[in-house]
Amino acid sequence: MPEVSRQVNAEHVLGGRYRLVRSIARGGMAQVWEAHDEILGRRVAVKVLYQHLATDESFLARFRREAIAAARLAHPNVVATYDTGVDGDVAWIVMELVDGRTLREELLERGAMHPSRVVHLGTQVADALDYAHRSGVVHRDVKPGNILLTEGDRVKVADFGIAKAASEAAEGASGSSSLDLTQSGAIVGTAKYLSPEQVNGEPVDGRSDVYALGVVLYEMLCGRPPFSGETEVALALQHLSAAPMAPRQVRAGIPRSLEAVVLRAMAKSPAQRFPTAGQLHTALLSVDLGPDDAKPVVVRQDTPPGGTPPTFAQTERSWMVPTVLIVVLAVTLGVVGALFARSDTGQRLLNEPESEAAGDDPLPVTRATAFDPQGDGREHDDELPRLTDGDPATIWDTERYIDRQFGGLKTGVGVLLELDGRRKLGRLEIESSTRGWSAQVFVADRPLAGAPPADWGEAAASKTGIDGPATFDLQGREGAAVLIWITDPGETSTVAVGEVRLDA
Repeated sequence: MPEVSRQVNAEHVLGGRYRLVRSIARGGMAQVWEAHDEILGRRVAVKVLYQHLATDESFLARFRREAIAAARLAHPNVVATYDTGVDGDVAWIVMELVDGRTLREELLERGAMHPSRVVHLGTQVADALDYAHRSGVVHRDVKPGNILLTEGDRVKVADFGIAKAASEAAEGASGSSSLDLTQSGAIVGTAKYLSPEQVNGEPVDGRSDVYALGVVLYEMLCGRPPFSGETEVALALQHLSAAPMAPRQVRAGIPRSLEAVVLRAMAKSPAQRFPTAGQLHTALLSVDLGPDDAKPVVVRQDTPPGGTPPTFAQTERSWMVPTVLIVVLAVTLGVVGALFARSDTGQRLLNEPESEAAGDDPLPVTRATAFDPQGDGREHDDELPRLTDGDPATIWDTERYIDRQFGGLKTGVGVLLELDGRRKLGRLEIESSTRGWSAQVFVADRPLAGAPPADWGEAAASKTGIDGPATFDLQGREGAAVLIWITDPGETSTVAVGEVRLDA
């Protein structure tokens, strides 16, 4: 661990005002002390820079500038910055002392969190980041160690602006704008949470913080970060090219809408993420947690309140009355069934051809392919078999777009379903958790893979503003190919589909 300063210890007074009480933490750039402000008579936290940074004049100038910018932030979810100064070879920054623990400590002790708590904590962090970005401050080092949890799960985000000073110092030392993950003291952002543009050494803005928060949310949901590696370099490079496993494949019980929010925040391209932390905040608040939180609890009523056991007569009634009712109902249904079977109507219905009674059987889909005539022709092709695997828990979803207008680049994307021959079609059922999406359904005698939807003729059915699953009435149209044309990707700018089913 780097040296702070040989002159710093308990009872040391900085700036003639801040008396150090005890060391409470060490990080990559500094040691944190609990201290007492002798003038205002309050407890504070003092971050004392390591000696190799404190003696770097160019770094100190940047550090002071960023500390002053951070001191302007006044938000309930931001750790307040009070003061900064230099005493000889000791450089320090004074901050609000937060009683609590870091999110890192919470995750190490308890692991994955319930989705409702992830949303509760994540919205607070997003709100803090949005406020800072609107004030001209980008954090650059969002990670569990910089997220503090206080009483009542109130969040405080620490270390705003400090990473920028370290970034500029690293660039000055290396003479390059690329990120050097091997240089001691120059790692800007822990590698587990670095945005792709930070790894590439490109300019960053608030969307880099959105990415890092997406990674943090992923870890909160799954109990582990999306990427791992034996070295910092190997880990950082995965942020550039590796696709994270979907959270719902890592851990059961995660709402699809929350998964979609997290994965959009982690998009490789800044243009495909939420444009602002404020929009990420809104998306988190819009997550539907109902199905996961409203599971019924079955409480046995064998023993009444007060602990008095039930009498024999009570237990007899508990099963005898329902049993008698079931027997009476069964006898009644049997009599009615026998009379119906002997009637002319019953004979006619019972003797109908089997083909007419089998109208609700699902039709076999021989192939599902992406339909993207205005784009690159691909849309998560490797996931398309999940649409017809019989398991709604396996998800195919569209790419994540900049907005609900597909960034102005196209009018829609879709899926082409091919049947084993020409069929008369009844209903198309689509299992989805996406809110606010819209689609049209076209039917043709053959798959028109490269043709725009206009060449498919009139739509057999269409719906707008769909919340969740949808059923389309295809009105008996005949064909061997069905196009699901998505015209609005919904509130999260991506449509997630668990299963499709076609009925004759």
